[in-house]
Amino acid sequence: MDLEQIYVMYFNDLYRYLFSLTRNHAETEDLLQETFIKAHIALLANDIDEIKPWLFKVGYYTFIDRTRKEKRYVITDKFTQKDFNTPENIVTENNSYEELLGYLDKINPMEKQAILLCDVHDCTYEQAANILNIKLNTLKSHVSRGRKKLRKMLTKEEG
Repeated sequence: MDLEQIYVMYFNDLYRYLFSLTRNHAETEDLLQETFIKAHIALLANDIDEIKPWLFKVGYYTFIDRTRKEKRYVITDKFTQKDFNTPENIVTENNSYEELLGYLDKINPMEKQAILLCDVHDCTYEQAANILNIKLNTLKSHVSRGRKKLRKMLTKEEG
């Protein structure tokens, strides 16, 4: 499979996944570009059997690298605050996906990643464990705990 086919098949899924990490459209687009550049380079040298989980893993580690790099340059929070009240973000906030991300932000980051990969992006447990570089049973525990926390939050909202 060539890069163009991979791009067409997985662009939307990868975009949603990276957006759930960044919550910023411009940053998501930058991460997508970096991810596909890395994918292109890797695909020239290797044959990848399961493209989607591999691509998510490349995207995840690209996000981690960028986050670490940004933390090195942050002087104070006062100068890094952004105005997220753009018309695009106001419309997006009304979206149920955005609401889900809001709930996911309230739980442990690893539980959030496990739920995003398994429940939102339809990765198998094995694929998600590989993407996050954790053991299968550990991933299952994160998914289970995360789902319980989400259920608890949602029942409080309804009650």
